[in-house]
Formats: sequence, C-alpha cells, structure tokens
Amino acid sequence: MSEWIAFPFPKCPNCGKQWGKNYHRNCLFNGQLLVEPYQRQVKCEFCIEQWHILNSKFYCSCGYQFYSSEVEDALSTNQLLRQRLMKKLEEMDFYEKSMISKSTNSFEDWIYGISYEIGNLLGTTVSKAQELIKNFFDKWSF
Repeated sequence: MSEWIAFPFPKCPNCGKQWGKNYHRNCLFNGQLLVEPYQRQVKCEFCIEQWHILNSKFYCSCGYQFYSSEVEDALSTNQLLRQRLMKKLEEMDFYEKSMISKSTNSFEDWIYGISYEIGNLLGTTVSKAQELIKNFFDKWSF
C-alpha cells in the first residue's frame, strides 16, 4: 500500500511550534514535501525529487535542524493514524456543512416558489406570503 501524505512535522524542541506542512528547501518553487511512510521515502510535490527519509535534513522556521530519529518518530503508526483520522473528520465536516447549505438553499427556493404562487392567488406580496410560510414552518419544526 503506497500513499503519499503531507509530512507530519514533529514539534520543534527549540521553539515549540508544530507544522502541518513543510517545504523543499532546495526546490526552485519551494514545493511541499510528501512522505510515503511505509517505504520511508520523501518527495517534493513540485520538482518530484525523491529520497530516503534518513538522508533528509528537516529544518524548523526558527532554524533548528531535526535529527533523523526525530523525523522517524513523527512517522510512527500512532502519529500517522491520528493524521489520517483528522483528515477524514475534516472531510466529513466539510461534506456535512455542504449538505446543510444545499438543504437550506433548496428549502428557501421552495418557499420562494410557493410563496410567489400563494401571493398571486391571494393578491398579496411575495414577501408577505414568504414570511407567513417561514413562520408556519418555524412554529411547527422540531
């Protein structure tokens, strides 16, 4: 199973910061670094250069250089599972918000359409009919 993921940058012992992404220092366009944790490979997303993680030097923005053992620890099974779980939860949250937004928009479109027809039949304004329908549903929704 080969899957390239964003490198889970370990917490810096010097400044205490932790990064969700890190970038290829020698890349012309500063491409994001991805890792293949099972093969312990690193590659630049832009220039596609690839190398073994133990042959890497990782730097924090404060200038601290990580040892290869610190980088290996960041690729532990628990860390990777946590990262993947967080990514899946973020995706689920995004889809849920998207569904709620679409549902709300659809309901508002339906209310507008029916209020227009009711307004025409009753000889009142669309906004008054819309307000009546919304109040009705607000009162009876659970």
